[in-house]
Amino acid sequence: MGLTIQFTGQSVNQVVKRNIISGNYEIMPELAESWETASDGLSYTFKLRKGVKFHNVAPVNGREFTSDDVEYMIKRISADPSIVPEKWTQLFQRRTDFASVASIEKPDKYTLVVKMRERDAVFMHNMATTGTMVIPKELIDENPDKLIQERIVGTGPFIQKEYTPAVRHILERNPDYWKKDDFGTQLPYFDKMEKNYYAGGDTSAAVAAFLSGQIDTIGGGQDTDTVMKQMGDKAYLISSPSSSFTVLRINPKRVPFDNVKMRRAVYLAVDRQQIIDSTAANGATISGFIPPALKDAGAQAVEELKDLPGYRYPKDQDVAEAKRLVQEAGFEGVSVDLNTSFATTTLADQAALIKEQLNKIGIKVNIKLTANFQDHLNEMLADKFQLTVTGFGASPDPDEFIYKHYHTKGARNYYKFSDPKWDQLAERQRVAVNPEERKKGVKEALAYYPEIVPNAMLYASLNQNIYRNYAHGFGQPVYGPDIHAFYDVYWMEKR
Repeated sequence: MGLTIQFTGQSVNQVVKRNIISGNYEIMPELAESWETASDGLSYTFKLRKGVKFHNVAPVNGREFTSDDVEYMIKRISADPSIVPEKWTQLFQRRTDFASVASIEKPDKYTLVVKMRERDAVFMHNMATTGTMVIPKELIDENPDKLIQERIVGTGPFIQKEYTPAVRHILERNPDYWKKDDFGTQLPYFDKMEKNYYAGGDTSAAVAAFLSGQIDTIGGGQDTDTVMKQMGDKAYLISSPSSSFTVLRINPKRVPFDNVKMRRAVYLAVDRQQIIDSTAANGATISGFIPPALKDAGAQAVEELKDLPGYRYPKDQDVAEAKRLVQEAGFEGVSVDLNTSFATTTLADQAALIKEQLNKIGIKVNIKLTANFQDHLNEMLADKFQLTVTGFGASPDPDEFIYKHYHTKGARNYYKFSDPKWDQLAERQRVAVNPEERKKGVKEALAYYPEIVPNAMLYASLNQNIYRNYAHGFGQPVYGPDIHAFYDVYWMEKR
């Protein structure tokens, strides 16, 4: 039996991954049978599964997975110069994820010992992130001058059979897959998976394909209500809090936002709930600097946010304060550019609302729309903006927000925001391996955030996926891509 999907299935495995089935989202073993953390927090020992084989296709031809492959994975993600050409280093957005790793030892083929320079509260999270996938060195060596590989080979449940960029991706069952279910049945359950692409991200075409039965599952969003009403009991929705977010980035290196009063004014004036109600109804929730889905790690819950400046209702008090800040800064009537993309109507509509909201405090906004989302991102990466509204997916740990996006050395600090105190707070939470100490460090950073305002977080998305009623086994990820790590256990009733 096959599954026709609107997102890519898995040809790879991870050493460890997040459990989206249990409801607790804990880190669980996959290619590792187990792992152990030293009492001083300065080393991790992974015991790897024996007899796991890569797909029986060139260039690996079914060879065994070993500790060499895990070492290679960590070094490649880190943009190790022995593996990654220097010209590509800055493009490896996760290159700092394993910066605390001092050395890697391989006592045997099935044991890996990672030794740390310092304690790292984020190490196991980074190991469990979906991008930490095991891909054989031989595959990369086939095309050493190609940054993005069009083929995928791994140890996972499905083997890539066909890939036509922006058209179709077909995967077939791996007959040599290493995993069985609790009853001894060989996994995966599906014989075939197919991803269909829709021109320009055309959601209407995807919705039509789902309604007509051409595909079995579809991501939710603005079309969720429409699809569910038409499908009735023939489909069901799984919705869960997400670590993905949409943000208004404020460039502190560009006039007038080099003045912190102007950044604070924007933060106060933006009406997040209006933006959600108008452009993301049923698919989002207000968010602080860190999405509420991570509240157990120190993020502010939705109810807590509703009483804070910038979020509270009515908006009169915040708008008045924002006006005062603009006047104090000497920029009343200033004209600024807001960059975004009209590749999606949502971003363009959000920009229009922000323009209207900032006009109320004396900031005139000129919206600059790029033809496609990639051009929009390129402008942001080149630091060619004053304000920009965009969305990002972030794996579910506070460090993604505190360090990676806003520490001076953060690999995703696209416009090089820098604040010495923020850097200290970011580094402090990173080495706090005790959960309560870590939580305290996260809250300290959140308390300081409104003073420097590197951005105005707009909202956190909900993970929404709609399935036909014969498809089962799907969990609730906080980070959307985590859903791909469990295709070996999803199943369908015979039809």
